[in-house]
Amino acid sequence: MLKIAVCEDEEQHRRILVDLISRYPFKSDYCLTTFSFGYELVAAINNRRDFDVIFLDMRLDQEDGIDIANEIRKTGNTARIIITTSLIEYAVLGYSVNASDFLLKPFPEDKLFQVLEKLENGISQSRSKVHEIDYNDEKILLRSDEILYFESLGRKIKVVTFEAEYTYNYTISALEKELDPVRFVLCHRSYIVNLKNVKSIKTRMAVLKNGVMLPISPKRNQRVYDAFTRYMAGTIE
Repeated sequence: MLKIAVCEDEEQHRRILVDLISRYPFKSDYCLTTFSFGYELVAAINNRRDFDVIFLDMRLDQEDGIDIANEIRKTGNTARIIITTSLIEYAVLGYSVNASDFLLKPFPEDKLFQVLEKLENGISQSRSKVHEIDYNDEKILLRSDEILYFESLGRKIKVVTFEAEYTYNYTISALEKELDPVRFVLCHRSYIVNLKNVKSIKTRMAVLKNGVMLPISPKRNQRVYDAFTRYMAGTIE
C-alpha cells in the first residue's frame, strides 16, 4: 500500500490536491492523510507514522516548508517529498532537502499524474529489491533475494530468510498487495513463496532451495506452476 501525506495550510488547495490524487489510476491500494500544519506532520512521523510520499507546501502559515522538510529528514525519514508552491523560485530550494519533484499551484492534472506515475514506479522497483518490516520497534530491511517465504500466523506474519526469521504484526492479504507479483505468489492461504528461491514445483508442494517444502492448495496449484514457469523463463531470457 502506498502511504501519502498532504501538508497544505490552505483548505482550498488541500481539497483540490486531494481530489486530483483520488483521480489518479493507482496500480495498488493507497491511503492518504492530510495535515494543515507542518509541526503536525513532523509529530506524526516522530510517533512512527510512515509515509512513502509527502506533498509539502513551501509557505505554510508561520512555518517555512524547507524547515519542515529538514525536520523530517532529521528523523531519518526517506519519504519522497514533492514541493508544492506558487513560485518557481521556492521549488528550486526544495532540492536542498532531496525533494523528488515539485508542483506549481494550481496543480495541473497532467503534471501531477506524471509525478505520481514516476513515484509509483520508483517505489515499486525499490520495494522489489528490499522488503521493510517493523520488528521489535525497529525498521529492518530484508533483501528480497534472501527471503524464502512468508507465513500467516493470524494477525502476524513470519518472514523466513536463509539465515533468520522474524515475526511482526501484519496480515497476509495486505502483504500480498505490496509484494512484486512476478516474484512472490500466494501458494496457500497461509503462505507466500518467493519464486526466486523455489527449486521445483511438485503436486501440491513447492520445494525451496534450502529443502523446505511448502503446501500448495489444490485451487492454486496450476496458478503457482504457471507463475513459476513464467518467472524461470524470464530469468533465463
